[in-house]
Amino acid sequence: MLTEEAENIIRQWRSGQKEFPVSSSGTTGEPGIFLLKRNLIELSCHITGEALSINPEDRIHCCLPLTKVGGLMQLFRAEIWGVPIDVIEPTANPLLHYEGTATIISLTPMQLSHIWANENSRKSLLKFRVVLLGGAGLSASLEKEIAGFEKPVFYHTYGMTETYSHVALRRIGEQGFRFLLPTKASLSNIGCLQFSNAITENRVMKTTDVAIIATDGSFSITGRVDNVINSGGIKIAAESVETLIQKHFGLAEGTFFCAGIPDEILGEKLVLVIQKGISAPDLEKIPFEPSYLRPKEVMTADTFLLTETHKIRRKETLALICKQRAKHGNPGA
Repeated sequence: MLTEEAENIIRQWRSGQKEFPVSSSGTTGEPGIFLLKRNLIELSCHITGEALSINPEDRIHCCLPLTKVGGLMQLFRAEIWGVPIDVIEPTANPLLHYEGTATIISLTPMQLSHIWANENSRKSLLKFRVVLLGGAGLSASLEKEIAGFEKPVFYHTYGMTETYSHVALRRIGEQGFRFLLPTKASLSNIGCLQFSNAITENRVMKTTDVAIIATDGSFSITGRVDNVINSGGIKIAAESVETLIQKHFGLAEGTFFCAGIPDEILGEKLVLVIQKGISAPDLEKIPFEPSYLRPKEVMTADTFLLTETHKIRRKETLALICKQRAKHGNPGA
């Protein structure tokens, strides 16, 4: 089962096309179009196939947009691995009415949360051999739910458009990501991961991901420098606060986020943004240590603006809320 878009891309691949344009979210620069090179596509597919122990019995179920690298690379993997692929239009719960026999699926954490919340789609997911999760961080509570499974094997992926989707994997339940091929990795002067390998053509890939590199070469991501809030001279990683809130209140993935808004005294004020209809948590019940990690305000959004892969567009959503507050006298606070 293929969409017309998928069939066109496969024809281009089989014709020997050397480059394939794909939308870049701008992880390493400004958003735009990035050209995937055929030889590097092949390299990425081979190292992923080896890591996942691909066999002739496998089948891919693609439910990510083909305009993004996470969806597009699945078509190329199917071609290079010699396995069939099903392609459907992306939805929040792509397994809601699933009756297929695929063994490999790639999901965003938000899609996983919707699948896991539904008994039927959860049963469908547990029939897969491999589940790849990427495009965003994974909440501690959701990771706890899926850790320890022998089948499927859940992997959190790390990568970006410029690395031809994932360049490192972390099995859920384990601590750090591991690169799939020999890589030189280090931290920039502001603590962001930078690395080079054959996929980057040995050019240093500078990211905005704040990281910790272990002595064994594995690494963990603690947040994005874009999401760091400078409140009164103290830098706060939004993701660390979100983890605490999620742990104590179990808010569903994609229903809240933390951010900073302008403040005359602090420069930026830490706030919690929740979707309309979600009960505001009593933040006084959480033992925030240090105390500056406690959000100063809870704001409500009628809706969250999302990317094609269902990630929250934090800055745009927050800007919309602030605009509405200014226009209507602080509604939704």
